[in-house]
Parts: sequence; C-alpha cells; structure tokens
Amino acid sequence: MTITKEDLLKEISFTELTQLSDLNAKGVLDEEVLQDAINDALSFIGSFFTLPDQPTELLKNIAIELTILELRRRNKLGQDERSERIEKIEAYLMKMAKKQIPVTTSQKPPKQSGFTFRHGKPKEITKGYL
Repeated sequence: MTITKEDLLKEISFTELTQLSDLNAKGVLDEEVLQDAINDALSFIGSFFTLPDQPTELLKNIAIELTILELRRRNKLGQDERSERIEKIEAYLMKMAKKQIPVTTSQKPPKQSGFTFRHGKPKEITKGYL
C-alpha cells in the first residue's frame, strides 16, 4: 500500500500541502517531511493489521486523512479536531481488523446473516378461498 503526493493533492491544495510540509520555512514542499508523515500514517494502520497490496478505497482514504492529520499535528494545527477524527478512524480500523469491513479489493464483504427478515410462521395458502 502506497500513498503518493498526488493522492494528497486530491484532498488538499498544493499551497496547503507545501505549508504543512515546510517545517523549516523555506517556502518549498519538503518531500522528506511528507514521506515521514505518510510512513507514520501507514505504521499506525499497520498496528491494526497487515497492510494490503490492493487496499480498498476506504482504507486508502483513511491513510490519506491520517497523513494530513499528522502534517497538521506537526504544525500544531487543529488539535481538538484531530483527536475526534483519530477516534473515528480507530473505530473503522478496529472493524477492519475484525474483518467486518474489507481491507483489500479482492476481499469479499462479510456475509450478512439471513435471519433479519425471516418469520417463524409458515406461509398461508389463500388459493380457493373467497
């Protein structure tokens, strides 16, 4: 599983990405800081389960969001929002670890039990009655 700069640019603008990665105030996008934040996000996800080669769109979006949150944490931005988002992300990752939500595109969604709409009564035959 890999996250690229292009994936991040789908979520935030180039200017914001440059500002978040520019910890030394040089005015340029720092690829090293960016890669470090991506590695931190992937390590966090890896603490729940093994990272797949072909992640689902949801898992990829979680990794992108974690990367952006990590960049904002390094700049001390949005601390209150960060803890709320991390809690929600952890809930998703726990469900993925329990295999309730698929993590790879080749993995099938969990089978739903068929007892939701079953009734215990036998069918009533209404043919021939007026």
